Amino acid sequence: MRWKFTFEESRQYVTVYTPIETRYVIPEAPSSFQSLEAVMMDMDGSSTDTEKLVLKAMRQMMREVLGNPQFRFAREDFPHIIGDSTTNHVRYLVSTYNLDPAQLDHYIDIYYRRYHQTLYDIRDGKITETLIEPMPGLKEFLTTLKQKGIKIGLVTSSLKKEADIVMPEVFKRMGMDPDYESFYDGVIAADEVGEAFLKPHPNLYVRIAEEKLNVQNKRNCFVVEDSTAGIIAARVAGFAVAAVPHPGTRDHSFELANLGVMKRRLPEILERNLFLAYT
Repeated sequence: MRWKFTFEESRQYVTVYTPIETRYVIPEAPSSFQSLEAVMMDMDGSSTDTEKLVLKAMRQMMREVLGNPQFRFAREDFPHIIGDSTTNHVRYLVSTYNLDPAQLDHYIDIYYRRYHQTLYDIRDGKITETLIEPMPGLKEFLTTLKQKGIKIGLVTSSLKKEADIVMPEVFKRMGMDPDYESFYDGVIAADEVGEAFLKPHPNLYVRIAEEKLNVQNKRNCFVVEDSTAGIIAARVAGFAVAAVPHPGTRDHSFELANLGVMKRRLPEILERNLFLAYT
C-alpha cells in the first residue's frame, strides 16, 4: 500500500507511505471558477503520450534483468508502471517478479540507461518508430488558454533533461516552435524537488504555483492529471483537478478529481466550458 485515505471530523486525509511517510489533509477545491488565473498540466500521459517510450525502456530493463528476451508485461502490471515515478514503477516490478530488493538502484540504472539511449536516438533521428506524440487536442487546448491570457504550467516527475527532449519533439509534431519553455509560463521537473518528494507528494505543484507562476489564489486555478498519484499531489496542494485518463492509467482511481473525469481527455475540458465563460 502506497497511500491510505481516512476521514476524521468531516475532513479527509491521505497518508503517503513512500518513500517518506507523511500525512496530509485534502482541502476542499472549487468545482467552478469566477475567474481563472492558471492551469497546470502534467507532462507524461496528460500533455504527451510517451507510454510506448516508457514501456519500451521498462521492457528492455526486465529482459536484461531476467535474461529473458521474450519478456512481456501482464495486463495487470500496467496501472503500476505508468503514471508514477520511475522508482515506484521499479519497486512494483521488484515485488511482483521476485527480484532482489537490494538491487533496486541497479535496476533503475538499467532502466535509465535504456530510456536515455532511446531518447538520444529519437533526438538524433536514429529511430523512425513514433514513441513520442502530443495528446489529442493538446495544441487547441494550449492555444485557447494562451488566447485567454491564462497562465500555463508544465509539471513532470521526469528529469529536466528528459523533458528537454520529449517536449521539443511534441511541439514539432504540433507544428509549433520547439522552444517549449518560451511557451509555458512555468516548467518544473523532478530535479527541483528530489525523488523523495515527487507525486503523490504535493511539492511539484506547490513550487510551480508559488515560484514559477506567482499564483495569487489557488481557488482560481486547476490541474490536468491522468494518474492517481498526480491527482493526490494536486489536491493536497490545494487545487481543483480535471482527470484525463490515458489508456495506460484507465484503471487508476479518479475519485479525487473534483472537476470530473474527461473520457475524451483535453477536448472535453473545452467542451465542458470549465474556463471559457469566466475569462
